[in-house]
Amino acid sequence: MHLLVIGSSAAGVAAVETLRRLGGRDHRITVVTAEPVPAYSRCLLPDLLAGRKTEAAIGLRPPDFYRRLGVELLAGVAAVALRPQEKRVVLADGRELAYDRLLVATGAGPVLPEIPGVGVQGVFTLRTLDDARRLLAAMPGVSRAVVAGGGLVGLKAALALKQAGLEKVTVVVTSPRLLTRQLDDRAAAMVERELAGRGIDFIYNARVSAFLPGPAGNLAAVLLEDGRELPCGLAVVAKGVRPNAALVAEAGGRVGRGILVDEYLCTSLPDVYAAGDCIQVTDRLTGEKVNSALWTLAFEQGRLAATNMLGLRRPYPAPLTRLNSARFGAVDVVSVGRLEGEEVLAEYDALQRTYRRLVFHGHRLAGFILAGRVEGAGIYTALVKSGRPAWGYRHQLLQGRVGSVF
Repeated sequence: MHLLVIGSSAAGVAAVETLRRLGGRDHRITVVTAEPVPAYSRCLLPDLLAGRKTEAAIGLRPPDFYRRLGVELLAGVAAVALRPQEKRVVLADGRELAYDRLLVATGAGPVLPEIPGVGVQGVFTLRTLDDARRLLAAMPGVSRAVVAGGGLVGLKAALALKQAGLEKVTVVVTSPRLLTRQLDDRAAAMVERELAGRGIDFIYNARVSAFLPGPAGNLAAVLLEDGRELPCGLAVVAKGVRPNAALVAEAGGRVGRGILVDEYLCTSLPDVYAAGDCIQVTDRLTGEKVNSALWTLAFEQGRLAATNMLGLRRPYPAPLTRLNSARFGAVDVVSVGRLEGEEVLAEYDALQRTYRRLVFHGHRLAGFILAGRVEGAGIYTALVKSGRPAWGYRHQLLQGRVGSVF
């Protein structure tokens, strides 16, 4: 049986490992990836930008990973068409690959605003290793940068640019504060204070309306809707991602906020599975249909999709999609589950610079935020995932005394 995997990031790597572990060497496995480099951790791209990591250090697996597993790797060539009735995939170089079962793990791509100058030299995203390489190449001689977006990627990019030595880094935020999808006001203020203390400026309730080129055609300034101009030599757009679902959609597969899959991660196309940032999932707590955009979920989905490709039926349970962990300078934050609920308890320790917020739905812990000290985050997360009664432990949880909870 020929098993074809399109994509070589978290979901694709996890799938290949699982296919070999459970299927042995009986099956032929081919991986197709548009990126011409070994698999790497996207989460560590800001560290590469800041000079804290090398390219070798952000590798997801050793360079000989696929060779050791006896997997054929076709790198640097994109899959451009899928013919499900013929069970064939067409590559950008004209080759066609036949398959018995296919996994689409094409991930997601950055969202770019439809505004003037977005294609000007000096405007970047930070999604791929190539993005990071181009940013690094553009940084020498640049003293000012603008980041459009106050979410996780934007803030990590801003801090990385500052740590790389840029004199002035300004973050333009559409909303009235940072991290509106992950944190409440108090935790967001802690992050802002930390980043501002490291020299990063913030402009709130503002929107970029254009990227302005200079006489040589390179980026010279960012124009805001209110008329202000921010002089800069480079800009990073961090306005979210969009699932790369076109391959399945153009082949007649069902797509919503990502590729639609059933409980076995099979698409509406026969013998075509999908996993990772390209798919739509149903959030365990809210029931909301969302695109799956978490690194940990991609690994889990890749493993289960591979299991099902081998005929070992394993359903994929509704995931917890609101699960974020990040470090901004000296401030750690963890945010899981709901931000609001029937009962909300919060405590801020100014001396320890620690904040905890608990959201209860009945006796269940439905969500939490930890900022500053985040010890025991795994226990809080386990309580949210399990749904076991936790109200009786609310005082211990609020004070961070979680040793007696389990």
